[in-house]
Amino acid sequence: MMVFYRLICSMLIASMVLMPFSANAGMIATDVAVMSAQDVASRDIVRDFIAREDVASQLRAMGVSASTAQDRVAAMTQEDVNKLAGQIETAPAGGAMAYAVIVALIALIVAGIVYFIWQDAKATK
Repeated sequence: MMVFYRLICSMLIASMVLMPFSANAGMIATDVAVMSAQDVASRDIVRDFIAREDVASQLRAMGVSASTAQDRVAAMTQEDVNKLAGQIETAPAGGAMAYAVIVALIALIVAGIVYFIWQDAKATK
């Protein structure tokens, strides 16, 4: 048992002598760190878009499986991913348009009610 301990101690001493303890670290610029975070976010936007059920069904209709689409996104250059993510974010969505129409109609109804109350108050003076 003592031989085993001596062997382990000898190996530890040799590894401490032969391997350096220094570590190198450097500063990275803020724009590099932000760009890296934006690149990851852009790639996540594209992956999430492809994972949506309506997009996946359209891809299947075109003969592209979901795994193939994910592989193609992984193979895209970062410039292409950023461009596609920008197009996804700025594309008009039907749900957002319907929401805007509903808000506009409610605003018109409220404005009409205020106008009729104001006209009624004006007429009673």
